[in-house]
Amino acid sequence: MKKTVLLVSLFTATAVLCAQPGQSCGAFGRGRGSTAPPIRLDRQSAFLWQAQGQEHMLLSVQYSGGTDEFAWVIPVESRPQVTVEKGAPFTELRRATEIRTPVTTRGMDMSGGSKGGAPPQGVTVLEQKEEGPYNIAVLAADSGVSLYAWLKKNQFPVSKNARGQLDYYISHKYVFVAARIRNGAQSNEQVSSRLRGGTIAPMHLAFKARQLSYPLKMTAVNPGMSEMEIYVAGNTWPQDKVLKNVNAAPADLDEVRPVGGVRAQSFDLKPSGGPSFAISGPPNLANPQADLPTLARLLPKGGKLTKYNGVLGDAQRQQDLVFAAVTSGGAR
Repeated sequence: MKKTVLLVSLFTATAVLCAQPGQSCGAFGRGRGSTAPPIRLDRQSAFLWQAQGQEHMLLSVQYSGGTDEFAWVIPVESRPQVTVEKGAPFTELRRATEIRTPVTTRGMDMSGGSKGGAPPQGVTVLEQKEEGPYNIAVLAADSGVSLYAWLKKNQFPVSKNARGQLDYYISHKYVFVAARIRNGAQSNEQVSSRLRGGTIAPMHLAFKARQLSYPLKMTAVNPGMSEMEIYVAGNTWPQDKVLKNVNAAPADLDEVRPVGGVRAQSFDLKPSGGPSFAISGPPNLANPQADLPTLARLLPKGGKLTKYNGVLGDAQRQQDLVFAAVTSGGAR
């Protein structure tokens, strides 16, 4: 089966999408002279799980900058179904995993943008639509050069630094989804406020995959340190060198600090009627019992939930994160 790369682009004129470049996306700003600040992503969050042979990936960002040039690039293994998730999944995930002792977390970089137009040779537009605050395009490409040209022509101001990452994912037969804040919402103060506050509607990507993974390599487009927040549902453990703890078996630990300074904490969510869950995990849980209506819909059976958060440098973002093989079964 041909893999696809999902390129979600939401650019901003200035730009700091990430405190650190360690995520599945890259952020880029439209050049306005040598003094133009980089895109800044204050926080990028992801929630991964598998169901019936598909990977599900929820993505959310907290961004400092203008909505008109904000872009987000996400590679995925096959052509995805892209929707805007309802509810407040990341608010609920943070509530479920909150420890009374404060834990530091930050963000990541991303890039993109799109207005349509005839695709350059070597680019196929698989789907275009508007949903929620986003314009979304799903793209397939034969080369990073042609994809870069499409993005530039359609006002996705992707940095030239991204071409190497685009070539990498294209060589692995991935597909791309390009998304940005739609024109009618760019001047909407409520949308801008939600983007700055990290409460903008998350994107939900569902696609066939061989492995439950997170495209961390794409974030190397934005140099520097970057903070990440990733939640993974199911009995999984990292198979990569970035998050893998070389000294301890995951079954024996509720909390470990894998290579790279990333904290891993495991929790168990047990349904207790309606949207309520009983939560167990590390000591000092802030909410051992909580109503989590969005998670009750996405993960009705509950189960193991692992939270990864920390700060990664450039060298630690040179490969994707792989958690487990995707099976025909799975949650939900």
